[in-house]
Amino acid sequence: MIEAARLVRVRELQTALTKAAAENLRLRTENDMLSAHLDLAVLAAGDLAALPPDGRLVIIDGWNMILGANRVARDRAELVAQARAHIAEHPSDFVWIVLDGPKAASTVEGRVRVSYTGGTGAHRADKFICDFLKMARFRGDLRRVEVRTDDKDFKKEVKRICAS
Repeated sequence: MIEAARLVRVRELQTALTKAAAENLRLRTENDMLSAHLDLAVLAAGDLAALPPDGRLVIIDGWNMILGANRVARDRAELVAQARAHIAEHPSDFVWIVLDGPKAASTVEGRVRVSYTGGTGAHRADKFICDFLKMARFRGDLRRVEVRTDDKDFKKEVKRICAS
């Protein structure tokens, strides 16, 4: 009986250890994603602060504009080409294309930045853009930011943040 009780206890401990390891991995992944988001947000905040008085920061929900029902581009290259065309017509603006991607990264070419959020899970770009909008609202720069998306739920959230 004592051995059976010990065996049950060992199994309970193994189960608890497995759950703790999974939670630790989840938290580590979330921390890595938040660190990457902070780095990307600092870059974008610099882009926003450096805009001329008549300039706007145009944020594009990348995958939504490529894969969404009302897509405006066939692929990333076409979306970047459209961003460059926007800059040619509006030289004071800065275009920031945000895409979900497994590894956080950012490249800038002229006045067009392309960023990948890093991490895993759905709607990372949407959450990241919303967090950036909250920061821009806090800084008083929200009027200089335009978000382009066709995602209805995301549009509602953007409008809610901008109305606050």
